[in-house]
Amino acid sequence: MILITILAFIVIFSILVLVHEWGHFYFARRAGIKVEEFGIGLPPRAKAFYKDKKGTVYSLNWIPFGGYVRLYGEDSSDPRVLKAKNSFASKSLLSRSGVIVAGVFMNFVLAWVLLSVVLTIGMRPILVTQSDINNASAAGLIEVQDVLAVNEILPGSPLAGTDLQEGDLVVWINGQGVPAASDLSRMLQPGQPVVLSILRGEREGVLTAIPDENGKLGFAVSNMPYVVFLKDLQYPFYKAPFEAVREVGRLSYLTLNLLGDVVVSLVQKLTVPEEVTGPVGIAKMTYKFMQEGAVALIQFVALLSISLGVINIMPFPALDGGRFLFIIFEAVTRRRPNAKWETMIHGVGFVLLILLIFVVTWNDIVKMF
Repeated sequence: MILITILAFIVIFSILVLVHEWGHFYFARRAGIKVEEFGIGLPPRAKAFYKDKKGTVYSLNWIPFGGYVRLYGEDSSDPRVLKAKNSFASKSLLSRSGVIVAGVFMNFVLAWVLLSVVLTIGMRPILVTQSDINNASAAGLIEVQDVLAVNEILPGSPLAGTDLQEGDLVVWINGQGVPAASDLSRMLQPGQPVVLSILRGEREGVLTAIPDENGKLGFAVSNMPYVVFLKDLQYPFYKAPFEAVREVGRLSYLTLNLLGDVVVSLVQKLTVPEEVTGPVGIAKMTYKFMQEGAVALIQFVALLSISLGVINIMPFPALDGGRFLFIIFEAVTRRRPNAKWETMIHGVGFVLLILLIFVVTWNDIVKMF
């Protein structure tokens, strides 16, 4: 199963990136720009297996993740290349803008197609914020139960030697619903056994503990809503595409907010938020969604496609958004940025992105062990 998961992760990630790069490829061809290479996977090159009539080399590369498109004159500072008729740099601002944002556009199109399919079949609502939960509850799509989240277990307490872990959910206490966290002490009596129904992931269990002489169990908890019933979202085939547009917009907005939190955390604390995950974490989630079935896996791929699109449009060097920012600068100042400086800035941005991916991947590995 591990091997199948790894292969599924590679295929999914490669499809998302290749769809993105195909957007650049297609719109570059439409704009009359020479595409020098369309690479499947990342360098070093393993084999150039085909060259078409327009001079594009199609290659297979050794690193089996995604792919890339190399456009003639995109990162060149040679004056002859910059002025060539089929060069990226010689095209109008509108043409260059279209080629740059085409990859992001295709990621959103892919997400829209996938969500249209699963909304026709029937999919579980994607609930991210408290507002999502409230809206779904009001619409009758979910049923929410109040539970207690275990935030901390104090050393030497009655619960310290048990199987209870931080992050577990207390669903019932003595067969009854849980109270407000601040009122929990009123339910506990010194020396009187307490039966806790615990939920950890999808596993349920029962734990019996005896409060100490002060009537304490020795853990810190907080109230949180837990979804106990989830109804599928399903629309007729002629309505599903319109609902998918709304869903892509909502999820894109939420992804953008999350990226904003990441940027704030990086600037203020020089740390990456725990909820941010990299290739290892995505591979782990791929395994989880594969177990839940085809619809859940398609939803997951749509979410990844949206995330890839939103991340790429961010105005950071080496990303599509960073390149688009230079075009905006040129449009405002009516001066073309220095090609050498632009290439250097994108190179620095690429190195920083690789470092960020390394840090996030390291965090994923630490979480696993």
